[in-house]
Amino acid sequence: MLPGLDGTGELFGPLINCIPEGIKPIAISYPRDRQCSYTELKEIIMKELPSGTDFFILGESFSGPLAIMIAGQRPERLKGIILCATFIKNPFRFIPSWVHIISVGPIYRLWPLLIRIRTFHETDQIKTLARFAISVIKTVNPDVIAGRVKSIFHVDVEKELVSFDHPILYIMGDQDRLIRRHNFEKIKKIRPDVLLRVIKTQHCILQREPMDAANVLIEFMKTAVKMG
Repeated sequence: MLPGLDGTGELFGPLINCIPEGIKPIAISYPRDRQCSYTELKEIIMKELPSGTDFFILGESFSGPLAIMIAGQRPERLKGIILCATFIKNPFRFIPSWVHIISVGPIYRLWPLLIRIRTFHETDQIKTLARFAISVIKTVNPDVIAGRVKSIFHVDVEKELVSFDHPILYIMGDQDRLIRRHNFEKIKKIRPDVLLRVIKTQHCILQREPMDAANVLIEFMKTAVKMG
């Protein structure tokens, strides 16, 4: 399980709690105090892949390109890819790549405040989740987060996407205003076989609707295993 922009893996907690026995989720954590490129993160992940057992890769948001890069290496016993609210290249249709120059650490010190504002009118359950997310985000150096945002504007894994034939599931939030549908359509154009499942929620799908997400990915994994 490859995490979103926070890179900690800790925000997979709600989803992991919904996964039944028999499936062993492994949440990967990226360095919290050192900036790493997508290529450097790929090397970290490759060393953590399970051996001697079938497995799937889940790439959430920032890590979708990494899931595709790993699949492009065709690791032994990989059975499928799960992409959640993610992209294969600059996900922002009307924001040019040069905008990355304003992605600097001090801006991301405001991220916890923005989360509080964004969830002010949400349910108590979501507010509790937001407080947990804030506590996790504060453990990551803001300069590291800024570096990850910069890399989003320059990543391009179209070639890697056509280099493997494993089944792909794409999970989308129907109210996601950050990673919009055109990102899925780009993947669909290259891999027409990609399976789409839409969940009624916003961007943080795996945290906001963990049970629905778990049901969707478990169904996909069962089908992929049967297909061999």
